[in-house]
Amino acid sequence: MADISRAEALWWKLTVVLVGLFAVTLIGWLIDDRVIDRESVWAKPLKFEASLAIHFATLAIALNAVSETSRWGSVVWAAAVASTAATVFEMLYILLQAARQQPSHFNLSSGFYTAMYVAMAAGAVVITTAAGITGGAVLAGAKPGVAPAVRWGLALGLVGGTLLTLVTAFRMGGALNHHNGIEVTGGLRMPITGWSLTVGDRRVPHFLATHLMQALPIAGAVAASVVSPAIALVGVFAFGVLWTAATLITFAQANAGVPLTQWPFH
Repeated sequence: MADISRAEALWWKLTVVLVGLFAVTLIGWLIDDRVIDRESVWAKPLKFEASLAIHFATLAIALNAVSETSRWGSVVWAAAVASTAATVFEMLYILLQAARQQPSHFNLSSGFYTAMYVAMAAGAVVITTAAGITGGAVLAGAKPGVAPAVRWGLALGLVGGTLLTLVTAFRMGGALNHHNGIEVTGGLRMPITGWSLTVGDRRVPHFLATHLMQALPIAGAVAASVVSPAIALVGVFAFGVLWTAATLITFAQANAGVPLTQWPFH
């Protein structure tokens, strides 16, 4: 089996495992009433399982656009193995900490927890960079017949999403807090995501950065199916610029301590 096919198969298997973990964790969320920072102890594992399942399904689908003879094959395979190992490590630790009712992120309460937090940060870089490598493979070695809007949607979405994700994630990790500002007790938060609606929340731009990886490829596929190739390509670039602008605006907003309810700025 060629490296591209091996990487695709591995990422699909990882996606299935993550979906299965999500189903099991959901049971814990339903029957366990313990909390960490006003959320169920199982909320963070659920978010990571869902987000990573979407991430790796996206990468597996993207590889359908890459030629099996691409010179990027060995690099993509190495990225698939490394990102899978990093994901296994991250999810095991996040689940273990949830079961112990202990935070996995921003926890520097001991030398061990500090080391694990640094290791998770390194793992996150590996997982995120796998998307950028996949985007590069699509751009450099796309199969004949792949529509330009699809090719550029995948390439720009994955590479751009990687860069924006690293920028927003490192800022949030360096601050050791999702929030910028002191959240009042019982302060209003957005349902499901848990984003603060009273202080700046760096998870908003991080979410937008990460999901550029899905949004732009979808936009490219839709545009390629309904308008001419030239117009579709222009649409992809325009959509990418707008999404990036929204990410950077909310990033600046969060760093200024302005809540999402005052978007962009009041």
